[in-house]
Amino acid sequence: MKPTPVTLTGRLIRLEPLGPGHAEDLLAAAAYDEIWTYLDEPTPRTREAIGAFISDALQDQGRGQRLPFAVVDLHSGRAIGSTSYIDIRPNDRTLEIGWTWLTPSHWGTGANTEAKFLLMRHAFEVLGAGRVAIKTDLRNVRSQRAIERLGAHREGVWRNHRILSTGRYRDSVFYSVIDSEWPAIRDKLAASFA
Repeated sequence: MKPTPVTLTGRLIRLEPLGPGHAEDLLAAAAYDEIWTYLDEPTPRTREAIGAFISDALQDQGRGQRLPFAVVDLHSGRAIGSTSYIDIRPNDRTLEIGWTWLTPSHWGTGANTEAKFLLMRHAFEVLGAGRVAIKTDLRNVRSQRAIERLGAHREGVWRNHRILSTGRYRDSVFYSVIDSEWPAIRDKLAASFA
């Protein structure tokens, strides 16, 4: 199981390998403080800041730690956010979907659900993953509800999981889907896009 850059296309969005060419769109998409509340990154307000975000993701990719995607709206052709495979553990056949954010105008539109569906389908059906994890800040109830709508199993809370840039501890809620659950979840999600 070794994720490599790939383009995944749905009905609403396309996931394509993140690169410097997405900077202008992502700078506009990322300009809302509410996106970054639980991501422990400052709102990127300059070309340099969004360039650093992309560069950091690509450096992580070069180290085999992350596979970042731009989320592109099929209607407009513009990048509206980003998501990644992270915590990639080939020997265990597990990975996590993380670093997901969308511009607020696309919240509740199905774009996030479709992005997760495309990533899980690729992970289970192409990469042969045995487990796909998703985590979020315990305070981020909106994200928890979205993950639960996917059909992911809530595994529990890791208390004091990370120290944020503010010095405050973050409690993280972990969810997962395992390979034996995937066919039923896939069918349910696919039906929602029909």
